[in-house]
Amino acid sequence: MNVHSLSFAETLLFLLDHIKGYISFFTMTKRMMEKRDFKPDIRYYYSEINNRLKVVEREGKKLLDTKDTNYSFGGLQKVLEFGLDLVPLAEFESVLVLGMGAGSIVDSLRNNSSFFGKITGVEIDPVVIEIAENEFDLFADKNLQVVQQDASAYVKEADQLFDLIVVDVFINLTVPPAFYQPEFWEDVEKLIRNDGFVIFNAGIDWNEKSMYEFLDTLPESFIYQKNLHVMGSNTVIIMHKVF
Repeated sequence: MNVHSLSFAETLLFLLDHIKGYISFFTMTKRMMEKRDFKPDIRYYYSEINNRLKVVEREGKKLLDTKDTNYSFGGLQKVLEFGLDLVPLAEFESVLVLGMGAGSIVDSLRNNSSFFGKITGVEIDPVVIEIAENEFDLFADKNLQVVQQDASAYVKEADQLFDLIVVDVFINLTVPPAFYQPEFWEDVEKLIRNDGFVIFNAGIDWNEKSMYEFLDTLPESFIYQKNLHVMGSNTVIIMHKVF
């Protein structure tokens, strides 16, 4: 009698263990299917400068993309964070961002690099500024000044000095030719304090010949460090104003 009772109990436990296993398997499969079938929320905006822009929201995270590339809070943010890690941010009090986008560089400065000084963000596209405010709550940062202006015009007219200037002035996949010209970099040089730095996101899949031709035109007060294939494709140039 005891043998039969023990055998029944063991059989019941065996069945229960298998049932639990099947439940776990089906639960995991269901979750994987739900994740695979999950469709992100996409909101489209039209810009006369950048054409079609889209905010992609997936599982609480938002990105700003163009038709061909990421503009903010995606791979681009990692490219610029690479540059931020190479400059002495703890010594800085002011940062100028040329090509602010939706503000992922501001997020990186505040939350990744613990920089809480003044940031001036220049962005040419009013639609991008609208997206930054309404989708990414950028204007909640009270130590941020946003200027809607072409970056080349801003540096020509400005007279404030900065410890760091970040130049990230893509239109879709390309940097407009004006931002490779000596005149632009002479204007940038005048806005950098002595011993200040520039981070230039210089191009995607930029060939070395073009890079060296550009570097030869930089003001003599800049020494530089070139970084190719950042995040696989970008060229990031760090400039240090030494006199």
